[in-house]
Amino acid sequence: MTYSVLSDDHKSDLKRDGFVILKEAVPKEITSKAKALINQDPTRIVYGDSDRINDLYNKSSLRKLMLEVMGEHTAPINAQVAVTLPNYSDAVVRRKATDVFHPQAHVDGGWAGLCPQKTSEILESGQTLETWGSEGDPKSMGPAGGAPLWQDQARTVAIGSYTALVGVCLNDQMEPAKGQFSVRRGAHEAVEKFFCHQRRKGGPIGGGGPDWPRLQPIGEDSAFAGIMPPKMVESYPATRFEMDGWPWPELTPVRMQEGDAVIALHSLPHTATPNMSEDPRMNVFFRIRKYRSQNPYEGNHRIGWGVSDHPDRALNGDFLAYPDGYDPFATSVQKMCDHWCEWDGMSHIVDEQPELAELVIQA
Repeated sequence: MTYSVLSDDHKSDLKRDGFVILKEAVPKEITSKAKALINQDPTRIVYGDSDRINDLYNKSSLRKLMLEVMGEHTAPINAQVAVTLPNYSDAVVRRKATDVFHPQAHVDGGWAGLCPQKTSEILESGQTLETWGSEGDPKSMGPAGGAPLWQDQARTVAIGSYTALVGVCLNDQMEPAKGQFSVRRGAHEAVEKFFCHQRRKGGPIGGGGPDWPRLQPIGEDSAFAGIMPPKMVESYPATRFEMDGWPWPELTPVRMQEGDAVIALHSLPHTATPNMSEDPRMNVFFRIRKYRSQNPYEGNHRIGWGVSDHPDRALNGDFLAYPDGYDPFATSVQKMCDHWCEWDGMSHIVDEQPELAELVIQA
């Protein structure tokens, strides 16, 4: 199936749910080449300058479709290959279903992972889980080279952003608990409201900012960064997905087959889920950001366009020099606080559907 534009029905789904699934969006002659390359090394996560991977977006209908619904943007030159291997043991599956190891829906761009210090060490030093990292080195990168601890040197923004996450499915993921990419359906508007709340409070934006503890306890003496703040989660709409064999009803699995694609807003909380099947789960994700005319790094390979969730910094975390009069971090905060302003082809749908009430968080 060839898409040149999203139908109004698709756009209404995107507005309401924060994501939309497009059936048969990528032809098999493109997906088969990508699968063959990935099968040579399924543990490789990032592919740069590989036409067989980037063609999933650039040579399918997805590029043209996103130009219509979102607008001009730098075409991806990198991608995230997300392969979840099969055959989790029963013990691992049981642990994943506990509160500690439950799949945690998150918003991309924040420093995430186990804290390098024990909780007891943090408290003994006079810090708290809420304030840990507040004076941290802005150059510090997350585990395995993830997002920076801070986006800017002034420590005003602690979360990177883009416009849309576009995922392409490379194998059958219709059965439940096959490692599906999963979302907190409809929570994108609550996330936007939370960013606005943090901005009204004077920031910073993201983890470590108002009502967003940088760390949350996990296990006996450990802490984890990147979990969505409780006050944000409490404001999510009460959506559920009930299906035999699906153990996480608060998450909606994105059930797709080879060639299907999903478009999701950056602000939509999402997560990978355990693969309890006998087959690998194989997806490729592209992070797409609306073109910014004042940004001198559009298309620059240092950014990692298509894979980076912090495109105001180099992919490796290096700070970049920007022209006078352009503040990339303030611009990104403005977009996070008004995410539909980046979707040129959605204006008539957004205008027709009511906004959520302003988020009010009690002190």
